[in-house]
Amino acid sequence: MILALAAMWVVPSMANASPEASVPEAAWVTMTGVGLPVFIDGRVRNHIFVEMKLHLKAGFAVEKARAKDTVMRDALVREGHRRSFGMADNWNRIDERALATAVMQIAATHLGRGNVVRVEIVRQTPRRRVRTVPVAPAR
Repeated sequence: MILALAAMWVVPSMANASPEASVPEAAWVTMTGVGLPVFIDGRVRNHIFVEMKLHLKAGFAVEKARAKDTVMRDALVREGHRRSFGMADNWNRIDERALATAVMQIAATHLGRGNVVRVEIVRQTPRRRVRTVPVAPAR
């Protein structure tokens, strides 16, 4: 009888602890080899190949994000041809903040708002090393 009462006290507390432990961890999806042009004054100056990690909301299925990878990659390349993500003072780098903002907008469209928590730019590889020509100040 005493053991039965002790078991009644232990079992509910274990049941309350298990949902917290069973919450799935947040995952990420890697987008590799996305080639984005850097154009200044209407001329393509370089291409940068970017590798990114899309950090997903806890519980969001990684398979859903991987299934939309090609659609999101296509939308990002299209956006990269509409406006340059390149930095005006360094043609070998991408403006990470502008790129992350664009990827978050694309992800909200294709994966749903809030399912991508943040975008991490892992690597930027320029097609070629280009010496940046300093911009002359306006007179």
